[in-house]
Amino acid sequence: MGPLDRPDLYVVVRLLETLRASDRRLTRTQLQIASGMNYTQFQRYLDLALSRGLVSLAAGNPGPPWVELTAKGYDALMFLARGMREVVGPGILPPT
Repeated sequence: MGPLDRPDLYVVVRLLETLRASDRRLTRTQLQIASGMNYTQFQRYLDLALSRGLVSLAAGNPGPPWVELTAKGYDALMFLARGMREVVGPGILPPT
């Protein structure tokens, strides 16, 4: 499973918006199910978001770690959503 060469920005927005709508933190399993991705796709986009500092992992004492939306991730979400709205119009994208 390699890195994403050309990530789908709509999928990135969906991942970040799922976290934003869920009080900014979910377990990996909850995030995968809520964002509607298969495991392989989810893992690639999660790795991308982690490597760019858009999300972080926080210890879930004693359970699994939480995936949290960072301030940088929130800013990126609003930037991408605003740009996508200009191109495709309003819809399921978050308000800016």
